[in-house]
Amino acid sequence: MDARINTKKTDFSMICDSHWDVIFDHVRLGFWEFQFESGILHTSSTCKRNYGLLADASFTFDDLLGMILPEDLDIMQDEIQLTISGERSSYNVQYRIKRADGAIRKIKVDGILLQETGEISKIIGTSQDITDFAVN
Repeated sequence: MDARINTKKTDFSMICDSHWDVIFDHVRLGFWEFQFESGILHTSSTCKRNYGLLADASFTFDDLLGMILPEDLDIMQDEIQLTISGERSSYNVQYRIKRADGAIRKIKVDGILLQETGEISKIIGTSQDITDFAVN
């Protein structure tokens, strides 16, 4: 058995932003940023599509809360609070949403806290529609 370790590094420099967009869209990986002080939610087009929205649609934090099924909303909010309080080092949650077309989808959300000058400023992370991969 050959025990050599492959030390060749992969060069990603040839991949431009539009390539990453295709890759992230293919795996349904959306990006988001929630700013605590302003309450503003910024999302990528793939993130919006995960929630059944068009890429150029408006999507606020209140819109998000309104889509989460009531029985999953407390779980999502508890996870945010545990992350903000420092009891968790990252934000990781799965919840179900109801899209405008009535479809129920399962979303996996992960994030990390960013602090500026010692103050919590925002959480950034990813969202992924895992409905087709989830075991009920």
